[in-house]
Amino acid sequence: MTTPPRPPARSRLAAGLGVLALGLGATLVTVAPAQAAEAREVVTGTGDVSWGYKESFRRYVGNQTAALPPIGALPMGERITRIAPGQFDTSATPASTSNTSTPNETLPWTLPVTGGSYTSADDLVVESAGGAAFHFPSHYFDVTIENVSVVVSGGDATVVADVTADVTGDFGDWEAGTYGGEDVEFATASAVDATLDGDTLRVSLTGLTTTADGAAALPLYAAGDPLDNLTLTAELDEAPASWTPAVQVSQTEGFDPATSTTITVTGSGFDPTANISARQPVAVGQPTGVYVVVGKFAETWKPSDGAASAARTVISQKWALPEPSYTQVRNGFPNVADQLVLMNDDGTFSVDLEVSTHDTVSGAYGVYTYAAGGAAPNAAQESAVPLRFAKPTADGEGEVGVDVEVPGSTDPVDPDPEPGSFSWTINGAGAVNLGTAQAGDTAFTATGALHQVTVSDTRPDGTWSINGAVGRFVGGSGSFSGAALGWTPQVTSGAAVAGSPVVAGSGLGLTQTSTLASGTGATGSDDAVVDAGLSLRIPLDTPAGDYTGVLTLTAVG
Repeated sequence: MTTPPRPPARSRLAAGLGVLALGLGATLVTVAPAQAAEAREVVTGTGDVSWGYKESFRRYVGNQTAALPPIGALPMGERITRIAPGQFDTSATPASTSNTSTPNETLPWTLPVTGGSYTSADDLVVESAGGAAFHFPSHYFDVTIENVSVVVSGGDATVVADVTADVTGDFGDWEAGTYGGEDVEFATASAVDATLDGDTLRVSLTGLTTTADGAAALPLYAAGDPLDNLTLTAELDEAPASWTPAVQVSQTEGFDPATSTTITVTGSGFDPTANISARQPVAVGQPTGVYVVVGKFAETWKPSDGAASAARTVISQKWALPEPSYTQVRNGFPNVADQLVLMNDDGTFSVDLEVSTHDTVSGAYGVYTYAAGGAAPNAAQESAVPLRFAKPTADGEGEVGVDVEVPGSTDPVDPDPEPGSFSWTINGAGAVNLGTAQAGDTAFTATGALHQVTVSDTRPDGTWSINGAVGRFVGGSGSFSGAALGWTPQVTSGAAVAGSPVVAGSGLGLTQTSTLASGTGATGSDDAVVDAGLSLRIPLDTPAGDYTGVLTLTAVG
């Protein structure tokens, strides 16, 4: 690098500009998924709910030792009866061995599963049919408990049942009357253990106690009284296909603005049955796939956000179509056949696209996907991968040159110019990778370190500063403001002054140009080495994905 002769007392150094891309085909920051799982159905008749309400109550009714005249005790076998299709659980232990009915009517019950749904161990419903009836005429009651369901919501478990109590006379705290109802939230559990082994669901509820509604529906025990534990097994239907669109790009940076470069874009997880056609060229009612585009798009470009087509300037494009739409369009519309690629049944595809510049429009270069063929917008299949134009050095380290020049002047050239020069380099190869963001109580956070910057200034009266600013981070179907990024500058060696820290996620963050370091040429040939710790703070509702952004460093002298 050379410096022309320096005119006396009038020259200044023009700003040098370098770009450090955070995301050279690699992940800057990964946000863990927070998407709700799709519910699976419980298959009818594939398991049982095992319960017995309350062991002491089964013993009390099954023995009827306190039966009062003139009615007396019912015969054994008629005191507790099953309600079909429920059965006595003959593998369990009866509440009373003195009851000799066959089977022992003080046994708990197995109630066949009739349906339900499973989203996660914390959110599920399992329904059953059948139950038991308790008959104690000398104590004036007939009680039924049937159609028991287990509901787990947000990790909290409730037992729901149809309950009736016909009380024919006052007895103790009982008053004559009819109690109960359908779908009574009868009991709650202090602990729930739900596991899924393949398609088999197993649930265990312990610490069951009567609710206030349960005590009102069946006035035998007060709210909070303990009940028997409950277990169940059930089979779930086939797990639904998991469609999580993702795009891999063979090259994302280092494109020469003077030439055209071919890249390969590989897609996976795109639901081939989505994006239904409402017009030609795809037959109405058939899936339309996605456009895969190299383009220069506006910041707000997504069809799902209502952006007009003018926000999307296409440089090159392919159309990924599933069967039978692929064959139908290829045969019926030969003028677009060369744009078509097949989207496989598993949601994968591969296309080659040309990357070139388009400087007559504003926007960000990138590889974009979105619903094709006039289908309704589909946010789940809208994605963006940024592309960077910056010719790399031969060693592939991504060094950014700094042009140093003296502006033109009408003054005579100093025959004895002042010595000295100014240069700077960004050290290190590839992207700064902040890894996977960690979820805290209020935000996702991540940290990393900026590549070191070496500044050489041998001008005796020269001054310089390195400044930085960042734009939006984009990835997949989401984006967030560069204000989420902050830094803590530091001088590793040499004579320079570190800039002030910028707090991540506070105010404008690094979207506002901030000083990394500054210095003078008074130290002669000593180089200054500066860097910064990077920190990121983004909201917990940020969509999952891999995000990249560009931190632009500018040298001013």
